[in-house]
Amino acid sequence: MFIGKNYPLKKITTIGLGGYCKEFICPEEEGELVEVIKTNPLYIGNGSNMCFVTEFYDRTIVSLKKMKKYINIDDQYITCSGNISCTKLSRHLHDNKLPGYEFLYGIPGTIAGAVTMNAGAFEKEIMPNVYSIDLLDEKGNAYTLTQDNLSYSYRTSNINTRSIIVSIKLLRQTEDFDINLLDKLNDKRKSTQPTNLLSCGCIFKNPPGDYAAKLIEKADLKGKRVGGIYISDKHSNYFINDGSGTYKDFLLLLQRVKNEIHTKFDILLEEEVILLK
Repeated sequence: MFIGKNYPLKKITTIGLGGYCKEFICPEEEGELVEVIKTNPLYIGNGSNMCFVTEFYDRTIVSLKKMKKYINIDDQYITCSGNISCTKLSRHLHDNKLPGYEFLYGIPGTIAGAVTMNAGAFEKEIMPNVYSIDLLDEKGNAYTLTQDNLSYSYRTSNINTRSIIVSIKLLRQTEDFDINLLDKLNDKRKSTQPTNLLSCGCIFKNPPGDYAAKLIEKADLKGKRVGGIYISDKHSNYFINDGSGTYKDFLLLLQRVKNEIHTKFDILLEEEVILLK
């Protein structure tokens, strides 16, 4: 089990910002995981969709990236560990000619993170495909959420973020398999999103009946910069860290965008990215 004291936060998120955390732990076995549960930690997957906006995060952070990963398939369900990446799951299912999950390819996070926030792309969301979720609560007790007690909406769900998602059971889809669909969607993602730069994914939720990226473009904010953080020229709902950015730059740019969108369109943008202090 890896344990890092005063660990640099920029190493554990996809945007690479923040100071240090009290402790960063990567358990490798279930027994080790049960022990760290007692510390009331913050659980992270691939570190996307979040940004640490502090010099010191006074809490233990736990990553399950070193835990065993698996995907099991039967006639009705696809069961996978929560720590597997969306991209790996999507590719594996596509390679096995199982349709319906191509939209997950390229989402920069784990499947556990995806179900927690009801992630989606290309007019699809993950939660309608979830049959059940196995979790451990804050005391290490196992429990299961099924379709009957799962609720969700746009980019949110009722999953307790203080619990650990151990495994997820997905429904096999009945749509026709398109051997070219995954590559088509991936090409579209690459052409419209800054996939190889330091970012945390979309910054704002889309307001009802509109798109955050379009509003940011209409406000002439595309490409605007504060220090080492700038708004992507490829997708206006992405903030990019050029490598020299700080969380203070990030917060200043975030507030500037929110203020200008509110002033020009009377719309209050809501963050999709999770800000951690």
